[in-house]
Amino acid sequence: MQVYPFWVFDAGVLGGNILFPVFDPALAFSSATAPEIEAEQREIRVGNWQYARRYVKNANVAPITLSRGVRFSDSDMYNWIQAAIAGKDPVRRSLCMIHFLGLRAGSGIVQTLAGAAVGVAAGGLAGAGGGAIIGNFIDDRIPGRVWMLHDCIPIRYKSGGDFDAASGAVSVQELEVQPEHIVEVTVGTLNPIASGVISGAIGVANTVGGSF
Repeated sequence: MQVYPFWVFDAGVLGGNILFPVFDPALAFSSATAPEIEAEQREIRVGNWQYARRYVKNANVAPITLSRGVRFSDSDMYNWIQAAIAGKDPVRRSLCMIHFLGLRAGSGIVQTLAGAAVGVAAGGLAGAGGGAIIGNFIDDRIPGRVWMLHDCIPIRYKSGGDFDAASGAVSVQELEVQPEHIVEVTVGTLNPIASGVISGAIGVANTVGGSF
């Protein structure tokens, strides 16, 4: 899969919170750091065994940095971190990050099915209506991988690029969020058997194609 395209949005729209998402669904991000999970290990000495055995104690999730160009009318990042500082509900938000395949399918049905698939990834929160809404924003791209970033809190906000009178670059704002935990949804996580079949079929197709 290529790095782009991707999309990040407030998963609350899947649960019916369409009017007041933390981010405007129509505004995309220019870049985002990939989800990262690090397991914390614990070392235990067992009897007279010469080597230490290691066990996973717990896990930590790395922060996610979201970036996009500054717009005159866009204060979504600032509003969220200000609400968090002031303790206004809801401070925690669940975000959905989609990594699309490079394939396009110009069909409204594909859009709706893709939106419904994202809803299933979010825990079955999106019905047919939610699938249609998300599908319209997906713009007929096919999701390859989906991550649910659960219970995120904003921890750092940068209002834009550093001021430089000699620069003509676009000013980019940043928001760093800390998820509590991450769920990855792919064919492999939903059905490992189907994933193996698909991988085998692709391998065979590549082998046959390369032999001609």
